[in-house]
Amino acid sequence: MITLENVTRKFGSFTAVDNLSLHVPKGQVLGFLGPNGAGKTTTMRMISGFLTPTAGKITVCGCDVAQNPVEVKRHIGYMPEVASSYNDMTVLAFLNFIAEARGLSGSAKEKAVEKVVADISLSNVLYQPIETLSKGYKRRVGLAQALVHDPDVLILDEPTEGLDPNQKREIRTLIRRLRENKAIIISTHVLEEVEAMCSRAVIIDKGKIVLDDTPRALISLSETHQTLFVLIPAYQQERARTVFDEMTVLDIADVRQETGDAFMFTLKPKGRESVTADVVEALRRQDIKILDLFIEKGRLEEVFYAFTSPDRELKDPHA
Repeated sequence: MITLENVTRKFGSFTAVDNLSLHVPKGQVLGFLGPNGAGKTTTMRMISGFLTPTAGKITVCGCDVAQNPVEVKRHIGYMPEVASSYNDMTVLAFLNFIAEARGLSGSAKEKAVEKVVADISLSNVLYQPIETLSKGYKRRVGLAQALVHDPDVLILDEPTEGLDPNQKREIRTLIRRLRENKAIIISTHVLEEVEAMCSRAVIIDKGKIVLDDTPRALISLSETHQTLFVLIPAYQQERARTVFDEMTVLDIADVRQETGDAFMFTLKPKGRESVTADVVEALRRQDIKILDLFIEKGRLEEVFYAFTSPDRELKDPHA
């Protein structure tokens, strides 16, 4: 549904987006990540037709954005980071206005507004002026205006910013429900949102894609991926250390006394595979008791930092 082919955008001598190619099919929720100034917002504005690429081609639902900007906008629902609205309007008046601007009228407009009000849970503030709303409700109104015409493509910049945990959960559920019939791009700095909502994650830095895979695959690149924490009785900790020292598939990263009668071993696999089964079996053979065990799946934040921080050492994600 969304295709970018060798897209570049320059502002004078500064290159914001550098020869970027990307395809987002129907049914996919793409988490679009990168540090401030990486080119995320510029890319989304080009997809939406608000900016023109310096070079390259963008198509949305088969329409060239440069040649058919009006037709493209009919297919898109866009929620910018700072969503524009008319603050003196009530929520209902604003949504009716947006629906009309999107070409809806009569019963179709009424049904569309009723549906989005229910989906985004706005009924409690429907008759309040937008300027009186909390930040969280203003974000929800911004999302509602992007959805009111039931677009094929959704582009959402920080959709859950300012929402409380219950509201975030509602929006996550809504997006998961919507993705079957839409292509969705979500830009966010809240990395847990990517794990919760997205089927794919792209990290860009300095206008270029540095990683592109599923959230789970990216998390597996984390330094802490498959790290194992094992709690052993104090009277058996020396025997456990001997067992772990003899295992060729792991290193002992740390040992610390958790309580007076227990020690916590931090074990890191030498490869990318889990060592949990090997550890449990080795301890069982020596009749060493496991008081507790925890596996660290990894952290997207670590991967983000490793591939975008100024002092990073670039790594091959497939190594």
